[in-house]
Amino acid sequence: MRVDDWAALQYMLDSGVSPDVVCPFEHFLYFDDARLAGFAALALQDVGYQTEIEPAAGGEWLLVVYAYHCPRADELERRIAFLEQIADSFGGEYDGWGVPVKR
Repeated sequence: MRVDDWAALQYMLDSGVSPDVVCPFEHFLYFDDARLAGFAALALQDVGYQTEIEPAAGGEWLLVVYAYHCPRADELERRIAFLEQIADSFGGEYDGWGVPVKR
């Protein structure tokens, strides 16, 4: 994980999120080609992820991957590594994660 990933995870935990409670996560993958983003989405759907593709700035395509898991470093590292591998396989780039903000 990158330093920013560690900091964001620590912020979540410091804010009172339990490391033992499943939370919604959003992971972001970018592709230059909509067709390749679609292939990556299908590969991810085949293993149980929900996905959404939308146009991004600069002519790129954003693939949002929805995941539900506990906010633990080992789990997050495993998912990031897998998503980086998928992005690489289809000519894309993994660009981090976030969690939806409750208001």
